Amino acid sequence: MNLERVQDRLARGMGRAAFAIGERYALFRPKGPGVPLRPATLALHLKVALHGATRSWQQSPGYGDALWSAVLDTAYSRPGDYLQGPLGTFFIASQPPLLPTLCVITNRVLNVTRPDGALAAGVNGYGGVQQAELTLLLGAWPASVLMARAGSHHGGELPGEPGPPTWTVLLPRSAEVEGSTLQPGDLLSDGSGFAAVITTAEVNDFGWRLNAAQAVA
Repeated sequence: MNLERVQDRLARGMGRAAFAIGERYALFRPKGPGVPLRPATLALHLKVALHGATRSWQQSPGYGDALWSAVLDTAYSRPGDYLQGPLGTFFIASQPPLLPTLCVITNRVLNVTRPDGALAAGVNGYGGVQQAELTLLLGAWPASVLMARAGSHHGGELPGEPGPPTWTVLLPRSAEVEGSTLQPGDLLSDGSGFAAVITTAEVNDFGWRLNAAQAVA
């Protein structure tokens, strides 16, 4: 029996398990840098059962833990897809053959913009950048934004002054910027007043991992 047949049977089995114990989720497949969760990107509805990344049904993910495992029919899903349902909005980070599907729960909906001029990460005036001087790279993408630290005691301008807080931001691999890539100096924001500037950016098989610092005036 070859790997493809084994994977197909496993996907069917996971789909039956999800049908029995899961809940109804909408699966969205982003197309381009525009809003990823919209009617045009809705692929289907399917049953999904989510639990902790440790595969233990007796323990939920811990505080600040964004990783979940999903039971679903993987014949219909792929990394980069979003799942929206009773437990929240997730993106599929990894779906390796014969292994559990790894998902990331999101907690913010971010816009990513790029100033027309140079911007040094975290140290210059986000407040001085006019809206007309920003190029929208990604619009309304659900992301996982986790506090990395509350602020360095040596990061301020005066001795003992806390530096700006920093975050780790996770986005799916499907967050592709046309003709470019996410890079240090790009700005993150949402409708709640959150504003940060990317300090480092990397992309791998799981998606984007960004380090960001509070954008200070």
